[in-house]
Amino acid sequence: MADVAAWQNAMLTHVRQLRSAQSARFRFGLPPSRKGRTAIVTDSSASIPAEVLADPLAKGLRQVPMPVMVGENIHTEGNADLLRELQLALAAGTSVKTSRPSPGVFSAVFQELAESGYEQIIAIHISGKLSGTVEAARLAARESLIPVTVVDSQTTGFALGTVVLDAVIAAGLRVGPEQLLSSIDAATQDSAVYFTVPNLEQLRRGGRIGAMAGLLGTLLHVKPVLTLDDGMVSLMDRERSISKATDRLVDLATENSGQPERLAVHGFGNDPAAHELAGRLQDHSALPVPVIQLPAVLAAHLGLGALGVTLNPLTTAQRDE
Repeated sequence: MADVAAWQNAMLTHVRQLRSAQSARFRFGLPPSRKGRTAIVTDSSASIPAEVLADPLAKGLRQVPMPVMVGENIHTEGNADLLRELQLALAAGTSVKTSRPSPGVFSAVFQELAESGYEQIIAIHISGKLSGTVEAARLAARESLIPVTVVDSQTTGFALGTVVLDAVIAAGLRVGPEQLLSSIDAATQDSAVYFTVPNLEQLRRGGRIGAMAGLLGTLLHVKPVLTLDDGMVSLMDRERSISKATDRLVDLATENSGQPERLAVHGFGNDPAAHELAGRLQDHSALPVPVIQLPAVLAAHLGLGALGVTLNPLTTAQRDE
């Protein structure tokens, strides 16, 4: 297993290698791209840690915070008190709700990027079947000073975050927007999210279980193993205990271990279990397995004790290293 710093160091090493290879191509006569700079925008469901956002690697990235209402108080991701209040609210059964960012918030971000000299923006967001964030971004894109392409990733969590960071790296190397969009589309389709929750109450309250609503009565005494299928929460298995559900997460995350993949672990209010799961997965991951606390906007729907794994294949550049 690894903390975020170990994973981040591995990513920075990868970026340095890519830049070195690019410089070598320039020295041997391949001219640098003349395409304008592309900025990448996402939302806080992408779970990109604050220390990664603060790194120079993320200069061309903006992560728009998603509002969370705890009781009568509205917070945005990044508020120092939010996670503590959210944990207390979930434990006490206090009402917790989430919302999409407003189109005005996106408009301000798009304007700032345009004024910073970027020539186009690609906005990659949480599944439109889980949130109205994509629609808010599209509304704002209509008024943007520079072209904005909005992508519905049909996923969330660090599966989305990894796609976003890969796009940031490629944009920093001046990969053109058409190639970027093609890579993003392939990467989102190849990513996966598997997770388990102690119970389905928070998902039920938030209306995020769709066709599973009819199964609630049969799932009262089991621990569900869930995934995102076509952008919606879907039931994969029913286990008798959290231990068994965790074993199933390991099986799902490693069943294609012949293919090099990047794995990450999510948890909320259960650090020991999350780190133990990361340790079990490390030998199957191409990079250190970071343990990333669920952002408030996802924890609000999954609840205390949620545990998950995200999978993203290596990029072509990473496989070639």
